[in-house]
Amino acid sequence: MWGEETTCLLLALASRRGFARMFLLLALASRGEEMSPCVGRRNKATLYFLHQVPQIKDTLWQLAERKMLPAIWFIFSRRGCDAAVQYLEDCKLLDECEAGEVELEYRRFKKQYPDAVREVSVKGLLHGIASHHAGCLPLWKSFVEELFQRGLVKVVFATETLAAGINMPARTAIISSLTKKGETGRTFLSPNELFQMAGRAGRRGIDEVGHAVLIQTPYEGAEECYELLSTGLEPLVSQFTASYGMVLNLLAVRSMVIFVSC
Repeated sequence: MWGEETTCLLLALASRRGFARMFLLLALASRGEEMSPCVGRRNKATLYFLHQVPQIKDTLWQLAERKMLPAIWFIFSRRGCDAAVQYLEDCKLLDECEAGEVELEYRRFKKQYPDAVREVSVKGLLHGIASHHAGCLPLWKSFVEELFQRGLVKVVFATETLAAGINMPARTAIISSLTKKGETGRTFLSPNELFQMAGRAGRRGIDEVGHAVLIQTPYEGAEECYELLSTGLEPLVSQFTASYGMVLNLLAVRSMVIFVSC
């Protein structure tokens, strides 16, 4: 978990029960605030959690200071990804050489694909911050992926669809929440979804250790985090179903290949 005091969170994770209470007491004490008798009450804990929710800019600079970039930051909505980029677009994560290289690549891209440019994301991109989700045009997403692979984009805000099938190796994977909105309201991530996203952390042949950061929110804290992590992975169930049509298509393709080869 990631909060204003990393040591507090690590201490909180050392005990199974009363996580929320332990974190609140330690965090408040580290900030010199007085304790209230209602801290330990479950129905009052949310009031204190609100004070401990880390701000996105603070979290970003903490990651930069600890040399934990580049990072993929998972947010479970397209609008949230774009809003995060616009909120951080004035944060400069690139040095002069990198910024000049990104600007040069952007000009080339704009000249070749003027209609594919995502104007609302340009300022952030020039500072090393980008979004990546289904609402972006494929050409723009490919451009972001290329810059990220070259180390010219330091943070990508993405939906969970980025967790599988795309080559964007990062040192750190940041998960903004343990819950997401569904058809029936807010639901917790499954252990498989959580580990799939966390598995994006660590670049093969570059990083000895990958970092997965779970951000505390008003909806969940260290206790919920531990319960989800200790649940264990769900068994994988294959969704593959063979049908007559599939078999006929495979036979047709195979016969065509044989015919061509002859």
